[in-house]
Order: sequence, then C-alpha cells, then structure tokens
Amino acid sequence: MVADVRVREVVGTVKVVDGDSLLSAPLLEKIVSAVLQAMASAERDEHRRRDDVRIGGACCDRCATGERR
Repeated sequence: MVADVRVREVVGTVKVVDGDSLLSAPLLEKIVSAVLQAMASAERDEHRRRDDVRIGGACCDRCATGERR
C-alpha cells in the first residue's frame, strides 16, 4: 500500500545553544547539590529502616550489637 502525503506548511522553532552553556558552573552546582541532598535523604531513610527492623536495643548501633562504651 502506498500513501500519498502532501505537506503544505511546516512550522518549527529552532533554538541555538552553545554546547558548553548547557553545563555551566551554576547549573553544575545545582546538580551536585541535588544529588548530595538525595544521597543524604537515602542514607537517612536507610538508617530509619534499620532502626525499624532492628531486634533488641534501639537507642544506638552499639547497644544493638551488645558493645559497651
């Protein structure tokens, strides 16, 4: 089967950017900051998860493993 397609008008927008400007210093700082915040949040979540599933003393890791100060 062959289709006959005719385009009468094409409208488009082209934005020209410098490749280096996509990762400017301020943008990179924002990306790094967001990644660090996400990692810290994941670490806090993991600590909370461990606290939730721990059997025994829940005050600290030393108490849970039986270590003495």
